[in-house]
Amino acid sequence: MSELMGTYRIEAFQAVEHPEYSALFHNGHTGVLTELGIKNLNSAQPSWLSDPNVFVLIAIDSDREVVAGLRIHRFNAASGSLPIIESIKEQDSRIIEAIHATLPGGTAEACGLWSAKKVFGKGLTPLLCIAAIPVMAEIGLSNFFCFAAPYTEKMIKTNGLIEVTEVGDNGRLPYPTPEFISVVLKNPDIHSMEHADEFNRRRVLELMKEPVCTFFEDSPRGAIEVHYDLRLKKGHEIPVF
Repeated sequence: MSELMGTYRIEAFQAVEHPEYSALFHNGHTGVLTELGIKNLNSAQPSWLSDPNVFVLIAIDSDREVVAGLRIHRFNAASGSLPIIESIKEQDSRIIEAIHATLPGGTAEACGLWSAKKVFGKGLTPLLCIAAIPVMAEIGLSNFFCFAAPYTEKMIKTNGLIEVTEVGDNGRLPYPTPEFISVVLKNPDIHSMEHADEFNRRRVLELMKEPVCTFFEDSPRGAIEVHYDLRLKKGHEIPVF
């Protein structure tokens, strides 16, 4: 095997169970948005930090830094909302109907995907998207939604997501600005992964079967070693290297 381009851990947890890592996720995500020029960010701590329906995936590098992450928001009938609903309901209220059509079985939204500059090209964001799906299965879901930017749409679709055509213009709406067209996507069945690329489908099913495992994953910058622990109830602190 050629020289490894890094070793990482991908860990999953309920946001309220590990507030220190949730805060590191939030700080890293906010930093990336600031670097991208997205301003007027609310300096207050976000409500998801104390929401038991939010689950977090993070990638930790060998320097013990949280370098990438993704959130899962499980739909809560009591609040009746998700980030995607709050983002576009004023433009198209049919997003509410699309979400409710998945009930009572339950659904979720994958959101907040980010990675630090130091790991660009290491393929961690696609791996986080893959790893999120077994976590959704563990919390009893069978489908989920995502609101994708144009530059992530192709990658996200490799995980079996398709356009929610009943919302917007075949799923597309101007957000967050009129010049920026994002797309509402949904994976209709995470257990069959019918619309996914073969590698993604195989890796999802492997991680559903063995949520604690290690793979040598290919990336644009070369192979990386990834230790997965997708158990939500670990019974101990999240390990680092």
